[in-house]
Amino acid sequence: MAFILVELGASPAFANPGGACAGHLVRTEATALLLDCGFGVAGRLRSHLEPWELAAIVISHLHPDHYMDLIPLRYGLKYHPRPSRAPLPLWLPPGGIERLRDVGQAVDGNPAFFDDEFDLHEYRAGDRLTLGEVELALSRVQHYIPSHAMRLSAQGRLLVYSADVAPCQELVEAARGADLFLCEASLFSPAEDEADPSRRGHLTAAEAGEIARAAGVGRLLLTHCPSDRRQERHQAAAQAFGGAVAFAVEGQQYVI
Repeated sequence: MAFILVELGASPAFANPGGACAGHLVRTEATALLLDCGFGVAGRLRSHLEPWELAAIVISHLHPDHYMDLIPLRYGLKYHPRPSRAPLPLWLPPGGIERLRDVGQAVDGNPAFFDDEFDLHEYRAGDRLTLGEVELALSRVQHYIPSHAMRLSAQGRLLVYSADVAPCQELVEAARGADLFLCEASLFSPAEDEADPSRRGHLTAAEAGEIARAAGVGRLLLTHCPSDRRQERHQAAAQAFGGAVAFAVEGQQYVI
């Protein structure tokens, strides 16, 4: 089996019509990982596999559109018959375990709501995780809160996921040489973000293209992108990148 990305959710925080928020399934022959788990992702994941078949879930940052479907996954892990009761490894950014305690208290009156079904870990920027057949490296990138790009290698191929991010050199380095660069492009214009560049948190399609060019990636796949003005967004990204650009399509598989 090839190294494959399956796009489950490609919408920004306000989901596109019929869409889901951030969720990206990565598969090799022996390993399946879920990168982020935003609103609407749990049901789409089940079109491909059951959550207990995952080797791990990795959350890029603690904005709800990237982790709130951990709630329905928790119910599935707890109440659905499954071969093993072993908890599912869940990797969170710093402060993530405390955040899930707060969510558990809010939704169930139980701070340990997630504890029995997930094996909770926190990573730090710069960590390298071995998750089955996949090596995953985490780099902190610029966002409104701490956010982490992910660099995944398997079978001699390289996938990079930007997470939510503003233009920054850290993302260029994280994406360096990627065969496929899955990059957010939430904005149509920089004017939609903070005026101070150091306080920005998202990219335009053109900025995603510029970063892809600077990093020397093979293909650019835009995600976390509103559904309006797609032709203009694509043109801007393609012009800035000078290589193959597409919008991530939910349900589609991409061989890396």
